[in-house]
Amino acid sequence: MNRRVYAALLILLSTFSLSWFSHIQIHRITEYTCAGLSEIRQAASEEKYDLASQILDETLSYYKHKQHFLEFFIKRETVITTTVNLQGLKAYINRTSIADLFSEIAKAQEQLQMMEHLFTAIV
Repeated sequence: MNRRVYAALLILLSTFSLSWFSHIQIHRITEYTCAGLSEIRQAASEEKYDLASQILDETLSYYKHKQHFLEFFIKRETVITTTVNLQGLKAYINRTSIADLFSEIAKAQEQLQMMEHLFTAIV
């Protein structure tokens, strides 16, 4: 085989590897964040608002730490919109707005799943 075939195979393998790696990473990020949101919902339903706030802080910290990776593969505006919505959950962690919190958590989870779907639909 000549060099062109080897180069083409190397490029194909590299592209496939990058695509697979990014798919796995994006799935992990969205799954972890959605799991954190589910834990927040559970803690709030048990009226453990301090715990829910703590879990939200940990989830936001993780998401912000991984945000640069998401922005590399997904449209930046989409990632930032999700970030803003996640940060807005803090305002709903109290007794008086529990229904709003649950609604916003559901919306945030849908956004995360949509973000993952947008990436996998392209790949």
